[in-house]
Amino acid sequence: MLWLWDHHWPELIHPFASAIDTELPVPKEMVCILADSKPQWVRWPEGKKSVHQHYGGDSLEGYHKKKGLWVE
Repeated sequence: MLWLWDHHWPELIHPFASAIDTELPVPKEMVCILADSKPQWVRWPEGKKSVHQHYGGDSLEGYHKKKGLWVE
């Protein structure tokens, strides 16, 4: 999967970082979504993370602006 879509922002498509071919900084924290869809046998990745049952409260743009990572 290369992207996800959220009905809160129907005009946006959120690409996964692995789908972007520009070098990105290593994130300090992961955002794990759709925990309510994760099978019991699947483990979360190691490291600091915030886990959301559905999607987080911010759009991709909003999240990056809040964290000071947004680039115009």
